[in-house]
Amino acid sequence: MKDFKMRPYRYLPCILLLLTGIPAIPVLADPTDEILDFTITVDVNEDASLNMLYHIDWEVLDDSVGELEWIDLGVPNRYHENITPLSDTIDHIEDKGSSLNIYLDQSYEEGETVSVDFSMTQDHMYQIDKWVEGETVYTFTPAWFDSMEVDSLTIRWNAEDAGAWQPDCYEDDGYLVFETSLSQGDRYTISVTYPNDTFGFVPERQAAGSGGGGDSGESEGFSASGIFVAVLAIIIGLGCFVVPVIIIVKFVKWFAGGAGFGSDREGKKITRTMIEYYPNCPNCGAPREEGKDSCPYCGRSMIKKKEVVEESEIENPEKYTKNGTYRYGNSPNTFIFVNVVSTPSSRTHTRSSGGSHHSSCASSCASSCACASSCACACACASSGRAGCTVKDFFKRSIHEGRVRVRSHEG
Repeated sequence: MKDFKMRPYRYLPCILLLLTGIPAIPVLADPTDEILDFTITVDVNEDASLNMLYHIDWEVLDDSVGELEWIDLGVPNRYHENITPLSDTIDHIEDKGSSLNIYLDQSYEEGETVSVDFSMTQDHMYQIDKWVEGETVYTFTPAWFDSMEVDSLTIRWNAEDAGAWQPDCYEDDGYLVFETSLSQGDRYTISVTYPNDTFGFVPERQAAGSGGGGDSGESEGFSASGIFVAVLAIIIGLGCFVVPVIIIVKFVKWFAGGAGFGSDREGKKITRTMIEYYPNCPNCGAPREEGKDSCPYCGRSMIKKKEVVEESEIENPEKYTKNGTYRYGNSPNTFIFVNVVSTPSSRTHTRSSGGSHHSSCASSCASSCACASSCACACACASSGRAGCTVKDFFKRSIHEGRVRVRSHEG
């Protein structure tokens, strides 16, 4: 202690090391809005497109940045039509591919709640033989909100002819009902599987990432306001050492979620698909990019061999029991894709008593509102529009440029 008082500078490096080694705890700004209820009802058409009915109860918590005038809502991809406003609260809707600008009938102030209803027909949502030959899978991730919570998210999917689904859900009035709640930035993915001959499935109208010419919205769904917010968040987050914290939290949530999707009364079906890739494109010779199924230069498939394998056919099968994609053996180009789905013994399900479920997509949706090619889930982020928001004014031209206007149901 005496030595410290006489020559404290000797201990300065140690003090600095201790201080810099303690990560700062990021302070999140108070949310200005909250989603009380977000419900999507889905019916599959004979041509395999989806009729989707959206309902949103949006509460304004703080109007210091401006009153709520419009909502920028992400939708799966640009292959949609028949966008129809159904509530008087919608003045009109403008379409920009993988997102919709919903203009409200008035400005909503702090403490007010607006309910919004609209419908549309959505296509390019399925993948043929995605996990098992002879089965087609729909994968759907509704819009998420990076700066607000969703108290109740409900997806009602018509249960007729559905063979399997994940995560766990219950059945009500002929619909599979998936329920959860979302924290800021959380996402939730469901999938429903059908035999290939159930609807008019065709390769040309598959979702992106399956070789069917679909569109994940990667070039369309990233609005200019989203860029501004994302850049600002990255700068602040890196300054506060938030990246390691996020990685740890995501890992803990993923690990705690496990691989099970059914209740104790339901069985689990584990499908393992071995995928072998070409190290270089057989067409143009370009090296394969990690996580990509197609050549980024010429579009040629990089898959050399793809087959479902039995547990007895692979080494250490106990390593491949949870949803995900795993490198197999010592080969840098061979992977095992594991899919776990619930296989109920009856069509009637009891309501799940567990907590919220989170996406089990092998390649998670990127924060830029676009899905990785191997994931092919339908997702897009969302934001709100404020009358006095400088972000909205700054990006006004780029946000509204090129949109297709959909008139209100009132004409």
